[in-house]
Amino acid sequence: MKKIGAWIHSRDDVSLEEQIQKAADSGITSIRSYSVDYSRTLAPMLNACGSSLYAGIHVDADELVANWRSQVKLDQLEAYSQMDVPLDAICVGNELRQFGDHPDKKKFTARISFALANVLHTYREWLDKKNMKVPLTYAMEGIVFDDDGVFFEHLWPLVDACDIVSINLYPMGKAAWHGPVQFEESKQLLTNARVRNNRFLRYETQLRQVLDTMNNLNKPLILSETGFPSAIACEKDPNGLIIPVSDNEKYGQAMAQFMQIIHKANADYEGTLEAIYFYEWRDNLYHAKINNIEDSPIHTAFGLCDQTGTPKFDIKKVLSGSEN
Repeated sequence: MKKIGAWIHSRDDVSLEEQIQKAADSGITSIRSYSVDYSRTLAPMLNACGSSLYAGIHVDADELVANWRSQVKLDQLEAYSQMDVPLDAICVGNELRQFGDHPDKKKFTARISFALANVLHTYREWLDKKNMKVPLTYAMEGIVFDDDGVFFEHLWPLVDACDIVSINLYPMGKAAWHGPVQFEESKQLLTNARVRNNRFLRYETQLRQVLDTMNNLNKPLILSETGFPSAIACEKDPNGLIIPVSDNEKYGQAMAQFMQIIHKANADYEGTLEAIYFYEWRDNLYHAKINNIEDSPIHTAFGLCDQTGTPKFDIKKVLSGSEN
């Protein structure tokens, strides 16, 4: 695997520059950005510690469906072409959904797939004229699979338009993301070996299915988001913030098992998986999905570090796959 990366949020007063350096020291050598503005902020900090950027361009799903040309933003490609930072890829859109974000209504439709493929082809043509070899991708989520874990047929034009295929893939079901038992679901993954093994087995099966597809296409894969929470419960502070109660020892053990699965699968598919990006570097008490329509307070607890930036386990050792 060429890169292990993460997203690092900047929604509080913890120094972003210090966190990027700490991440680099822990083996996180690429940082994901979802927008060109955040990328501009990151670029000099990444250069200072020898890290690279998995860049992002925002796409509005409703506007894309109405008129795909409205989402062609060549000024943002131009901005990336002038940034003094190594680019691992430019990700055009993330988890696009038609019919809204409610868990029971969101859909990845053929209209999104075909329209976004047009945007990517336009960007590729522009980059080729500039002799820029940076790959283009789109970060899809689980709603692009049918009940058998196979890509929906209408996804293929978009897969073909991507130089690298990116997938946000987690070992978590719907109940672990939404509704009243999110923290109990997290606790079960960390403390119940049978539950953890079953969830990791489903994850491995899906990962291997995608790796097999990409290997047959001779097209690389990126896990553009992955990970799972460290929480076994939560509390509310006087300001109403949801504070995760984490079991860091069990989290580190589970993460070691998780990484062994990923490294083994990638070895079996000859390095088709080029990079993985953890969501996220540290706990995020201000995540937008905690209180929006997705009702997902478990988003507070996905950090490899706690909210202050203190690692929850030996990150470099575990992510390298050198620890069982």
